[in-house]
Amino acid sequence: MQSIENKKDRRIKFLGMRVIKTVIAVYICFLISFIKKSLPFYSVIAAILCMQNDSKNSWQAGKSRIIGTLIGGVYGFIAIILISFFKIELFNYIHYLVLSLFLIPIIYSNVYLKAPNSTYISCVVFLSITVSHGGDMAPMYFALNRVIDTLIGIGVSLVINRAL
Repeated sequence: MQSIENKKDRRIKFLGMRVIKTVIAVYICFLISFIKKSLPFYSVIAAILCMQNDSKNSWQAGKSRIIGTLIGGVYGFIAIILISFFKIELFNYIHYLVLSLFLIPIIYSNVYLKAPNSTYISCVVFLSITVSHGGDMAPMYFALNRVIDTLIGIGVSLVINRAL
């Protein structure tokens, strides 16, 4: 019996608990997306990025990603409205200039809120909303879903890390 336990322990050590927890979190995100009938990309990425070696570090990473996601989501929503209002043609030099300039208030918002570790995720969320939506029929809906999917991935990662 002990040799079976030793083999099991060696397999877990070989894979590592962080790997196992990440795989479980990703699979749960896939299942949630399947139930929601949505694409799992953003929740899965968030779960991977949020998973840490222990629940304390995972909570810190999760908190940072939640703040960053909300900041990037709000600015993404504002940018989409302004680009639509001013009828800026998508995917040309003016559009890209506007998106690039939006990074200034995004970065300063993170600094102002004393959340500098959230800056990169704010920029990533913002750009994924403003660039990925393309000419979608409902870009605001895309922005909201992007934020929700990211929060789902973060939440799943935190729960799995805490549970295991």
